[in-house]
Amino acid sequence: MLAETHRPTHLSVVPVARGGQSAVGYTVEQVLHHSPRRVRFRVGGSSSSWPQLEQALGQASEVKHVRLNSVAGCCVVEFERQAGIDPLQWLKQLPGALPALEKLAAQPSGQAASKPAANNAEGEDDDSFVPSRIILPVSSLALALLAGPLALPPLAVAGFILVSAHLSFKRAWQGLKEERKINVDFLDALAVTLHSLEGFLVGPAMMITMIEGGEAVRDATQRIAHSANTDLLASLQTDVRLLVDGAEVIVPSTSLQAGDRIALFPGDQIPVDGRIDSGEGSLDVVKLTGESVPRHAGPGDEVLAGFILLEGNLVVETQAVGEATRVGQITAMIESAPVYDTRVGNVAGKVANRFVLPTLALAGLSLLLSGGNIAQAASLLMFDLGTGLRVSVPTAIMAALTRAGSQGLLIRSGRSLEQLVDIDVVVFDKTGTLTQGHPSVVHVEVVSGAHSINKLVQLAASAEQGLNHPVAEAIVKHAEELGVSADECEAWDYRIGRGVAATIHGHQVLVGNAKLLREENLEPATPSVDPELETATPVYLAVDGTVVAVIYAADALRPDSQAMVAELHRRGIQAHMLTGDVSSVAHAVAKRLGLRPEEVHADALPDEKAKLVQQLSQQGHKVAFVGDGINDSAALAYADVSISFASGSDLARETADIVLTNDKVSDLIVAQDLARETFGLVKQNIGIVGVPNLSALVLGTFLPVSPIAAVLLNNGSCLVAAANAMRVLGFKGKQLAPAAANPAPAAQDKAPAVVKPVAVQQPTVEHPQAISLAALSKRLGVAHQSITARRKRGDFGSWIQSLDPAGIAWSYCDRSNTYRQASA
Repeated sequence: MLAETHRPTHLSVVPVARGGQSAVGYTVEQVLHHSPRRVRFRVGGSSSSWPQLEQALGQASEVKHVRLNSVAGCCVVEFERQAGIDPLQWLKQLPGALPALEKLAAQPSGQAASKPAANNAEGEDDDSFVPSRIILPVSSLALALLAGPLALPPLAVAGFILVSAHLSFKRAWQGLKEERKINVDFLDALAVTLHSLEGFLVGPAMMITMIEGGEAVRDATQRIAHSANTDLLASLQTDVRLLVDGAEVIVPSTSLQAGDRIALFPGDQIPVDGRIDSGEGSLDVVKLTGESVPRHAGPGDEVLAGFILLEGNLVVETQAVGEATRVGQITAMIESAPVYDTRVGNVAGKVANRFVLPTLALAGLSLLLSGGNIAQAASLLMFDLGTGLRVSVPTAIMAALTRAGSQGLLIRSGRSLEQLVDIDVVVFDKTGTLTQGHPSVVHVEVVSGAHSINKLVQLAASAEQGLNHPVAEAIVKHAEELGVSADECEAWDYRIGRGVAATIHGHQVLVGNAKLLREENLEPATPSVDPELETATPVYLAVDGTVVAVIYAADALRPDSQAMVAELHRRGIQAHMLTGDVSSVAHAVAKRLGLRPEEVHADALPDEKAKLVQQLSQQGHKVAFVGDGINDSAALAYADVSISFASGSDLARETADIVLTNDKVSDLIVAQDLARETFGLVKQNIGIVGVPNLSALVLGTFLPVSPIAAVLLNNGSCLVAAANAMRVLGFKGKQLAPAAANPAPAAQDKAPAVVKPVAVQQPTVEHPQAISLAALSKRLGVAHQSITARRKRGDFGSWIQSLDPAGIAWSYCDRSNTYRQASA
């Protein structure tokens, strides 16, 4: 523990309360990197206090330099060499340090340093490669080129070149000491030393410049930490209304204890785990449990931290706070997940190390055959594969990471791109990943009356307009897609957890679930037996005391989900679906997706998702996990490759190695194609570098080779390989062919409403006919570009109906990429 005398007590000039509750102070949120003389951490809280923080830190006697990046919310502190500071202990004592830092500082130093070491395998300062890895080698090359014209002392220049090669010497020593073997760095160091002492300066200077340049590019492929805050527990901290003796007292949520009762109103995010004491409401639980339809809750029901109250008023009795909540347990699982070096694997070292001993043996043979000519033997040492591969391999990775952005992908590290090549199992969350994450109208069934489908949808939308309930929003959106406008309600009564009763143009309209109908002494219609609708939520529509229609709302599949699953299976990759839904619902969705029964995992809690990923990994599989919710974050952390969406939760997005910025799940295929093409170029580069160098090595054993020729051949092959690596910048992702459409209209996501009348007097309406865009364009006599541009507008139905020769309204089915008739 740092002695009290070392604490910079004058830092109190920055007004901060522990835990980040101050409205004007900063918070120290997360340690990003630390070494014995340097610490980099994320700063939160009020940005207006950050300049004061920078000034206060700079006044501390133990601090040498402070740099605060206000854009990234990041602060770097360098300590005096003689200060003897433990950065974590020092940081923990700052005002505004969050409680999580206390646990980190209490860990043994080796354990606390493990994560930074993972991203910096050589244990160096994360910025130190700039002066020591780039500037010194480049300077040595400049001196070597100017040594002749400026008449510089060769011995001095040779000494500078050897100093510039200190990282190669260090890696060579580590190989001898830790791995007990001679590696390619030993070969490089030996070649640099012999040539420098022989007076040939340009060759070794160029060699070490290219080696360290390649290593610097490889370091640049490590994961970039974004500035978004991923501390989920901190994001739940808020002020709450604590009920004390019948009165409300505003207190911070962190001060709550088990047994406390809090009042919640619409729009509130619940900060604790607890049980409802009184009241009822609708809860948005999708990010935590994966349920796309809001959950109706009443007295005695359990609520979890992270739920959002959409409607109603609740009084909740607190049962767990902070780390004891379900969200806290998810956060703990993420923190305990394994941490890897996020740089691309050392492909160059692995390949080049295989040829170290043969190269040394041939150089020794050449030394004997040439009568002890050291320059000849040193020239052969230049023909190692390490230089060319160290430049070309990281260049290919960096080019791929750059190209990924234009393909709708954010790939955060070279390692994730490398791992993606060999993925043989992909695990998907269901809600929001394979499905759209929100309900939409998939079917309308008319059960009585003479109303047209457009009129029925208009009545339902008129009653539901203005509500923020996802099912109500789905009905209103469906009306807009049909070109139907909602009418004003003469009377309106919303009943939480049941539905709406309204008077529209003198008609008494009910829109809601079976509970609402039974309250009005009406019997709900028999639900459809269509197996394609078993996952849908029925919404009953009654007009003037008669149930006239059932509107089915379901979480529709993403348009590209089926085609992506089919493509994964074609490639021999297993596609597993994890969901918190019951087994019957999960298997119904899986059947539509084309998943096999053994690839479906229902009733899965967040910790069970992570356990499945671990089990698959232990069986020897390379596992990718795709998810977008808070409940997916633990599984994302344990996967070999974690993938999320730009629209996903903050925690899932920041945990993921790859973010699909276009929100298309099929871009996973594009990412793997990019990875495969990149590492295909890497294999080509091994040949481009290996063939000429190994050929020259064999020939040079028996024939004289000048140092200049060796440098030209070695570095020439290196440049050719680097140019070949840049070809990945021309990569273009291929669009997946759409999956075969299911002929059953109810199975089509976002299919137009289909009328199935039951009453005798209601004529049967045939299933709508599907036609292609080209056929519709010819039928209407308008350009297909005009149809495509107008189909997302609310008046599309009426616009296209006015152009159709038969007055038919057409709607677009994005799953089958066709247009279908909608009944007027």
